[in-house]
Formats: sequence, structure tokens, C-alpha cells
Amino acid sequence: MKNLLKIIVFTWILFCSSILFAQNYRNAKAYINDFGKNELFVKESLMEYSKSIIDFTPDSRVNTTLERIYLKLEDINENLLRNDKGVDGDMTLRDAFIRLNNKTIELLKNKSLKLNDYQIQSGLDYSEIFKNFAHKEIEISKYYAEILAYETAKKEFGLKHKIIIRSFNKRNVFEYNAYQNLIFYKINVLDDKLVQLLKYRDTDKVMECINFMSGIAQESLVKTDLLKDDYEDQSMVEANIEFVNYIIQQNETLLPLFQKYVTVYEDFQKIKKQFLESNTPIKVEDYNAEVRRYNEIKNTFFDALYVNQVKKSDLIKRWYITNSQFLKNNIEFEDLYEKFTNVD
Repeated sequence: MKNLLKIIVFTWILFCSSILFAQNYRNAKAYINDFGKNELFVKESLMEYSKSIIDFTPDSRVNTTLERIYLKLEDINENLLRNDKGVDGDMTLRDAFIRLNNKTIELLKNKSLKLNDYQIQSGLDYSEIFKNFAHKEIEISKYYAEILAYETAKKEFGLKHKIIIRSFNKRNVFEYNAYQNLIFYKINVLDDKLVQLLKYRDTDKVMECINFMSGIAQESLVKTDLLKDDYEDQSMVEANIEFVNYIIQQNETLLPLFQKYVTVYEDFQKIKKQFLESNTPIKVEDYNAEVRRYNEIKNTFFDALYVNQVKKSDLIKRWYITNSQFLKNNIEFEDLYEKFTNVD
């Protein structure tokens, strides 16, 4: 899956660089000029980077990269505190950025926005799974609220110094993508848990998981509908709806086959026990017929499960591609410096 965490990291490490070299400027115009040129430069770099993301990077390499990045962010904060003197002692813009930067560092270290750890999460109890879902959703909301706070600070800084700075005051593509990713993430965590449960013969646990999945599926369709008007590009909405509907259909198809397999397995165990007892009058041909019946129903279920997993794997790969293409098509930054500010 498109790694949301990498996007967030590079969004703000690049923004960090934009004011790293700010010094004690003689006036607000000079400060904003330098600020704007650097910010636009790093936004363009971010756009090019985002277009090239492919999320099949080994976890070990990702973890090494993340550690290097948050250490770099900490160094940048230190440099800002030491070198950026603002304008006539006004350091509100710098301070707003540092607050955002600190939030980024926090999220990097606690990995609260990691959205591809399906296997680890699926091994938890449902109470922990849903607690983590809620935590991630809250952290996404808080993080992007911090981004908007930074944009507000930038606008207010400009007004204070009588300079119009163009700021972003609506949901950006990264936030939109984060919520779309979270929808996909929740379904995949529970689906991974279900697939593991289907390998055993506990109908109650399978039903419990499917019931939880049904609730998340309906929630996902509602949330996807709420996001549909945010962007003219509907590819992510359509991809998530397609995936959720596939999961619903998957469960409706596999559950009856699984239940029949478990029932036949339990019946066959009784017949097998009777057959092995010397005083049980079961003919060999009748027993063999039961063996064939059991194997047929078992194979029908596991063959269907295998075919389903193959189709789902292809669907997930297409979702990855759609996610990547959405970012490529919708990350648009100003190409010219004068679009950042009206300063001459």
C-alpha cells in the first residue's frame, strides 16, 4: 500500500528545509521572499518524490530511513531555534512550524500512522484492534489540524507584516489520501484475521469476525460516501467501494462453504470413530463413500478460499496502483514563486 507515513515524513522534512537557512532579516519582505522561494522549491521536490513512490520497500529499509529522517528533523529544529531570528523579533511563523515538526517527530517515533501492519494488528484481540483504529483516526485528524494551524500562522504572519502570503485552508490531498488509506487499512486488518481463522474449524470465532467485518464494511461505505465530493477525481472512492463490496461478497460466499465443511468434518469424525471400533457394523464401501464426501466438501471450501485469495490479491495490487496514480494526478503545487506571495 502507498505508505502514508513516508508521504507525511517527506512533506514536512521538505518544509523544514524551507526555513532552515532563515536568519535575522532586515525586513519582512526579505524574510518572506527567502521563505517562499525555498518552500516552493521543496514542494516541487515533494511532488516529484511522491510520483515515484512504490510501496514494496522492505520494512528494514523503511525503518532505517524513518530513523534517519526523524533524527534529521530533530537537527533541523535545533538549527531553527539557534539560527532563525524571525522579523524584528517576531518568530511566530518559526514557532508554528516547530510545533508541527515536533508532532511529525512524535508520529514517526510511535508509528501511530503506520497503515500497513495488517498481520501484527490482526493478531490482537478485537478490543485492541478497534482501540488502535480509533487512535489512528484521531491522530490523523490531530496531525492535519496541526498542518492547518501552521497555514493559519503563516497567513497571520503575513497580515501582521502587511504581506499577503498564500496559505492552504482546506483538506489537502495528503489528508484526503490518509482517510482513504485508513478505510482500506481497517478492512484489511480484519480480513487478515478472518483468513487465519478460516484455517481452523471454529465456527463461532469465524462468525464473530465476519460480524465485526460487516460493521466496518458498512462504516467504510458511509465514510467513503462522505469523501466523494472532496475531489473531482473519484478513483480512490471507486477503488475503496470496489474493495469493500468484494469483501462483503467474499464473506457471503465463503461462510456457507465453511459451515458445511465444519459440519461434515464433525460428522465424519463420528463415523471414523465408529468404523475403527471392531463391533461397529459399518461396511468398508460405506466408509469410503463418507471419506470421499468429506474430502469433496473440504476441497470445495479450500479451493474456493484459494481462488478468492488470488482474486483479492489482484484487487489489492490494483488498489495500490490506483492510490499511487491518484497522488500523481492530484499533487499540484505552484510552479512560480509569485503564486506564493504578492511581494515584488
